[in-house]
Amino acid sequence: MDVSSTQSQSSNPKKIDFTFPKKKKKSSEARGSNSSTSLIDAAMSLGDNIRTVSLKLRRSIASKMLIQEMSEMIIQEKVQTLYVSLGEIEYLTDDE
Repeated sequence: MDVSSTQSQSSNPKKIDFTFPKKKKKSSEARGSNSSTSLIDAAMSLGDNIRTVSLKLRRSIASKMLIQEMSEMIIQEKVQTLYVSLGEIEYLTDDE
């Protein structure tokens, strides 16, 4: 009668062996899910970084364009002042 209990014990290890690979598969599926989540997170982070760099680049370009426009305005003012000064000098030399 104890023999039946020993048989059930000997059949249980076999059953555990058959179910063990299924448990492994589930854990590898979980790892696959985690790695796809990590991949999605990395892609989203990369997208955020690209947007940040793009914004900084646009600001930098806008700043350089503003500096260039201001420089051109200053140069034009200096040219006008120079022409006025040259006109005065020319007027003085024509009078003599």
